[in-house]
Amino acid sequence: MIRAGMDVTFYFNVKHRGHALCQLVGKALAQRLTINVLTASDADSRELDRLLWEIPQIGFLPHCAADDPLAPVTPIVIDHRPALLSDRAALFNWTEAAIPAELDGHQRVLEIVERDDAARDQARERWRSYQARGVTPQAVDMLELAAQRQAG
Repeated sequence: MIRAGMDVTFYFNVKHRGHALCQLVGKALAQRLTINVLTASDADSRELDRLLWEIPQIGFLPHCAADDPLAPVTPIVIDHRPALLSDRAALFNWTEAAIPAELDGHQRVLEIVERDDAARDQARERWRSYQARGVTPQAVDMLELAAQRQAG
């Protein structure tokens, strides 16, 4: 069952999905939120693990896998096994499908969508899936946001 008031936000027109993830996870961490990142595979989890060690260059985003003994006290958990992810404040969906129903307990779900047509088509499917589950997703155009920041 979808958590009452669960927010789903799609960040689209993203140039580098991995960089955007690190930036948004960093912002969520700065707000002291606990974060899950659901990946599609062990290889994707390892790739994000590497990225979170590299970006930001002057910082560190503390993270581990869901089966790590430190997971309960680590603010960022990355894993491809939904059953191992406990409810946290935010869930970043790093898969091509909508989140499984077993993860509906999160307060917030974030989707990051690159500019290419295939990514947009997959995101549209996920958007419709959330709507079918009674959630109205929000959209944030990252190109427009960047232009506003440059103008301001």
